[in-house]
Amino acid sequence: MRRFTHSTALIAGLLLTAALFCFAGCQSARSAAYGRENIGYVQFVSSSQHGSVRVVLDGSTEFTAKVNPPDKRTIDNGSTYAVLPGSHDMDVYGSGGKLLLSRTLFISAQEIRTVSLP
Repeated sequence: MRRFTHSTALIAGLLLTAALFCFAGCQSARSAAYGRENIGYVQFVSSSQHGSVRVVLDGSTEFTAKVNPPDKRTIDNGSTYAVLPGSHDMDVYGSGGKLLLSRTLFISAQEIRTVSLP
């Protein structure tokens, strides 16, 4: 039977430690792709008191939107509306069905477009 000496035990310990470090760092290759969500946002501001307005996009999509004062425009206030990116014909009607704004609007993905009303 062979006896281990101090130097043999030290060499075996170093080899074991080196092997652990080599295998501990191994991982399979990982890839991740993070794209922007394909949605844009629109919000309405006015220094006049409109309360809410009726918005018609492209002659077919209709929704009621809250109008913010110019200093309260943020995405967190619940009055930012999701819209598909692209070009849209937009008509905004105030109280009594009065046309406040009619324009073509281009919205990019993840853009927050602020529309100022009279």
